[in-house]
Amino acid sequence: MRFLILLLAALACPRLVAQQPQANLIPNPDFSDAKNPLAGWRVDFPFESFYTNNVKYVKADNQQGKTCAAVVLPPGIAGNQGGKVETALVKVEPGATYRVEVDCMTFDFSAKLEVEVWSHDPKPDQKRGIFRIPAADDHPAMAMCYRAQVPDPPAASKKWSTTGREFTVPETVTISGEDQKPEYISIKAVVYAATPNGGKSYFTNFHLFKIKPGAASTAPSTPQ
Repeated sequence: MRFLILLLAALACPRLVAQQPQANLIPNPDFSDAKNPLAGWRVDFPFESFYTNNVKYVKADNQQGKTCAAVVLPPGIAGNQGGKVETALVKVEPGATYRVEVDCMTFDFSAKLEVEVWSHDPKPDQKRGIFRIPAADDHPAMAMCYRAQVPDPPAASKKWSTTGREFTVPETVTISGEDQKPEYISIKAVVYAATPNGGKSYFTNFHLFKIKPGAASTAPSTPQ
């Protein structure tokens, strides 16, 4: 009886269902893990020529009441390679539509925010770098297959602001001549500026919401 009442209420008020909070897919999105604030974050890139020292520049911080990651660049770095933080790789649904949001306080620099979609690399012997990442405990060698640029946050801002956008993951991608499905997704914040000076930028609240499933999830099942 209770189930019937809830069902009738949902049908009468569909907005109640639509207003259920969405699940954020990014682990430790605000660097608030008590044991390790950088748990789940990718900050060490010894296989990328521009970012071999990146791990030295990223630390956990707290700014204006928000736990966050600080990218602290010494003189000469911002105008050359810059610094970055990247989320963990999380499973992605091909063809689904997502929304990404990130809180930024660029402080001394400028920043680029990017969504990157990955699939297994059919040529894992290729050199690793920005577009090809090595295998890890939870994924094989990966190749980037799609990228969505997020609107830039205000440069050299001393206040927190939020940037974000919606995007749709391709149903299929072609890597090294092979058709395959997107498998993982990540969000990247890159810090840079045309300056020889050192400085800091801050990032937190990385959110990734699935707002519309792919065609394969919504297609009616075929009787066997």
